[in-house]
Amino acid sequence: MTTPTKDKLFSTREVPWMKLGRIEDQPKTAKEAAELGGLDFTVSLRQLAWVGNDGQVWSIPNRRAVVADDDHSFMGVVSGSAYHSLQYGEAFDFMDNLGQPYVAAGALRGRRQGFMVVKPDVEAMVVGGEDPHDVFAVLRTSHDCSRAVEVSVMMLRGRCMNQLTLRSFTKDVHYRWAIKHTSTMKAKLEEAKTSLKNIGLYVKRFEELADRLAERSVTATKAREVLKIVIPQPKGKTPRTQLQWEERLATIMSLWQSSPTVAYAGTAWGLVNAVSEYMDWYRPGGSPESRFINALEGETHKRINRTAGLLLSGV
Repeated sequence: MTTPTKDKLFSTREVPWMKLGRIEDQPKTAKEAAELGGLDFTVSLRQLAWVGNDGQVWSIPNRRAVVADDDHSFMGVVSGSAYHSLQYGEAFDFMDNLGQPYVAAGALRGRRQGFMVVKPDVEAMVVGGEDPHDVFAVLRTSHDCSRAVEVSVMMLRGRCMNQLTLRSFTKDVHYRWAIKHTSTMKAKLEEAKTSLKNIGLYVKRFEELADRLAERSVTATKAREVLKIVIPQPKGKTPRTQLQWEERLATIMSLWQSSPTVAYAGTAWGLVNAVSEYMDWYRPGGSPESRFINALEGETHKRINRTAGLLLSGV
């Protein structure tokens, strides 16, 4: 197959968030999704104290421990006066107003973080409509103050099931944004409408970027130069690490030039997807959780965006 179609060449591939918390029934409320995804436990704030060498207990008045009520596991330390414990189902229920199904939900990092994935009724058709992408909204928050309530747009490329969290490369369109928690239905509806608007703006921008990258030809020499920037030589290299680095670049170049799942050989769009393909499916090691987080904010996200940024700027 030389051109993209709607058929998924790797139907056996399963994206990490499906392994972490696939929901078969596709509920339309965050409360139901929390129950199905194991996020329906509650947390409470507990008083903190420390014990001196003489055994005397001293209280810590300005801090509280966030503790799971079911197994008493420790989540984190928060400000006792400013922090409001927010259960996972509550944090994400603003999305109920869209009426779109929750397709996955689960815990990350020992339940200190929770996520849900919503499938909006939107599809991105890029590169002349020949390279379809499914659009997902990934909702995340935490009980350890490491993350506010936020929405990230994740594009899932149909032909290879690659996770793409590509930045928009413009300040007016965002792929990720924070949600201000509110308890009123009117305010929740406004948050949902804003999120749907943001998703629509991002999808339009994503289509534009993909078309620009697909129209840009890239020589093999230029592609290798870009990869050397995106994946630099290891510091303090040894013969072994040097060989591993060269093999990594060679694998990405091969994917770019000949893989039918990557396609678009000789173009900037093909090189972005070759890097994505390598980071998602060829890189050794990693758990479903680490692969999911990497696609959202870690090495996968950074290297894909670095590749796209360099190619868009003409470097």
